[in-house]
Amino acid sequence: MKKFLLSAFAMLLALTAGAQSFTVEKSPNPLGVQAPAFGAFKAPAKANLAANQRLVGYFDTDDCDNYVGVPNFTGNNKVAIKLTADDLAPYYGKKITGVRFNLGQGQTANGVFVQNLTLENGQIVDMADVATSDKSVTSAAGATNTGEWHEVMFDNKVELSSSFQELFVGFNYKQTSSNYPIGVNSEVDGPFFVYANIPASQGGSGETWYQFQSGGMSLAIQLIVEGDFGQNNVQPLDFGNVMVAKGKTKNVAVKFRNLGSKFTSIDYTISLDGKAGAEQHLDFGKDFGLAGTHTVEIPFAATSEIGKSAVTLTVTKVNGAENACAIKTATGTLYTVEREFVKRSVVEEYTGTGCGYCPRGHVGMHNMRELYGDQFVGIAMHQYNSSDPMYYTSYSLGFQGAPSCMVNRSSGDLDPYNDLPKAFMASLKEMPLIDVSVEGAFSEDTAYVYAKASVESLVSGDYDIAYMLVADNLSGTTKSWKQSNYFAKGTGIYNSQSSMPEDLQFLWDAGSSYAATYNDVLISSSYVSSKNKATLPSLVANGSVNSYYTLTMPTKKALKEAIRSCGNEVYVIAMVLDKKTGAIVNARKAKVADFGTTGIENVNNSSEATVVARYNVNGVQIAAPVKGINIVKMSDGTTRKVLVK
Repeated sequence: MKKFLLSAFAMLLALTAGAQSFTVEKSPNPLGVQAPAFGAFKAPAKANLAANQRLVGYFDTDDCDNYVGVPNFTGNNKVAIKLTADDLAPYYGKKITGVRFNLGQGQTANGVFVQNLTLENGQIVDMADVATSDKSVTSAAGATNTGEWHEVMFDNKVELSSSFQELFVGFNYKQTSSNYPIGVNSEVDGPFFVYANIPASQGGSGETWYQFQSGGMSLAIQLIVEGDFGQNNVQPLDFGNVMVAKGKTKNVAVKFRNLGSKFTSIDYTISLDGKAGAEQHLDFGKDFGLAGTHTVEIPFAATSEIGKSAVTLTVTKVNGAENACAIKTATGTLYTVEREFVKRSVVEEYTGTGCGYCPRGHVGMHNMRELYGDQFVGIAMHQYNSSDPMYYTSYSLGFQGAPSCMVNRSSGDLDPYNDLPKAFMASLKEMPLIDVSVEGAFSEDTAYVYAKASVESLVSGDYDIAYMLVADNLSGTTKSWKQSNYFAKGTGIYNSQSSMPEDLQFLWDAGSSYAATYNDVLISSSYVSSKNKATLPSLVANGSVNSYYTLTMPTKKALKEAIRSCGNEVYVIAMVLDKKTGAIVNARKAKVADFGTTGIENVNNSSEATVVARYNVNGVQIAAPVKGINIVKMSDGTTRKVLVK
């Protein structure tokens, strides 16, 4: 059963024999981290900490909502998080006391460790034990996907200082071919590291440390430190990009790490390009209490001029007293714009009628569509099995297994039911500097769709554009249209219908295959043999450009009939892509209109201007009119679009 396979192997730490030094290499093959698909989650236990102790990790809460493992790489393994100098700096002078971690049901951890990493030019050249314990702990047996938090304390306490560049914090465990012992939090994204014996045949370099992409989750492992933190001790965290329309103020969610014992108010200043503003006071109306990381909305005002400014937020006082934290500042970038753009995110899903786990992907995509409206741009890529009547192969994103999806081509492989909600919500928080609108019209014979995109940008630069056609409400009466279903009664995925998530329960009685109706189905694109043929003129700051493209409708009889039966419910999508990274920066979707009902239609030129140049929709100059959209440059300097029948 596939929950997900993480798409990219980030780096390999390979031990040089005899020299006890490390080099950083890139693995040629992805290494997979797996998780059980579903299960009941046990309520986490509260941290049993003293008043002078704090938790340091990718998160400092009690949250743990899933369990993972590396069942392909069995043995006596280790798992760890990596804390950087930035993570550790607020705790200099405090002492390492122990390790806290969440361990899956019935599993045993055979000791914990803290290791110091020595870096040269960003590469690990040495690792040394800072603190270890051989104490074993075991989580009680229970239902799948339950576990317990454990705290293992060290006999000797070690003081944290700037001498520690980076720390590995983790525990030892036994990996089998079927266990998932490692607790994770799906609300926080962070890399994790596994020490395992992975041969070259499996993409590894023997017994050493390997880093895996987290799949949008973070390890439930925390360092316990203790010391005199004081009552008024708060660190603001960097808040990234902020976009505010000229003349307006926007509340921005900023995270604050409370290292003290009380948190009721802050006084702060905001500096723009090094010029500090007046000190401001913000009373929360409540006490957040001891420790923890909390999100507070801070108002940011636009500058008087259009452009960007470096922003520094400084917390000067906490609870009315001087802020005792060693790190009092957080940074970001403020963009003052004429207007704000709406962020729309694209989700491309790998699916197919022959994939028995893909019904949960259908449900996940449906949920996002219902929840986010036109901010969700879904594309269901039916590429799993060639017998699928919606099978489409003009381009591929290299998914490892189905169902999988990717958000804006920048998230890595995600499960469209389990992982997508968090990843999609996070994507909408990204600040769009580019907006796009799109329209499309069928040709008179419905064999083509003429598309036009208008791209408005706050920045200049070269970007790409790609077009997609998707169809809704597709179905058929033949066996090939039926969806394979591994969630049906008797399949073994669930023991009962009541144990299933409510939105999946309809699948229990649907049978091992069922007549489905398919939405967001990719039926055409601007990709030919995986190469994008659409073009976009260079963008100009605070300006707009147009792009045109003609998309070919499907010619396979079964798919044509399904599209016609649903009333030609076809949508055109325009996606603007970062040319360097390939990530989608914004997108728009619009229903394809009937011939002659949009601005993409015949142009009757009644002026005396004459045609001086003619181009096809891809910007290539042509000597004579060709069928479809022609772009004509007139003698009066205007440019027009003409539909040639």
